[in-house]
Amino acid sequence: MRTSPALLGVLLLASACTSASAPTLPIPPPSALSSAPDADGFVTVTGDGAIEGAMVLAYNQRLETGVIGTVSDLGTFELRLEADVGDSILVWQRIGTDASRFVEILVPRPPGR
Repeated sequence: MRTSPALLGVLLLASACTSASAPTLPIPPPSALSSAPDADGFVTVTGDGAIEGAMVLAYNQRLETGVIGTVSDLGTFELRLEADVGDSILVWQRIGTDASRFVEILVPRPPGR
């Protein structure tokens, strides 16, 4: 039995289309807030809406330092890093090699200042 070249081409095209992986949905960025700096010059970045088990990252752009933590089973996280009032902190989450866009938060002044 002989297969025509046209039929063979159609079969190869159909096979390629079904074996291609489906595109994944983008990971949403978590929501995050920063505390004012404490007496030691550290802030606490907290948030929710993250994906359970994901890594969450916070990066202080001025100091070029960051921290990594894990999201709880409730989608919350808490990170502590060095920062000063007005510093810009980027926060995002990662699952494997997929990462969300980042959110930028600013370190606030302590209340009453």
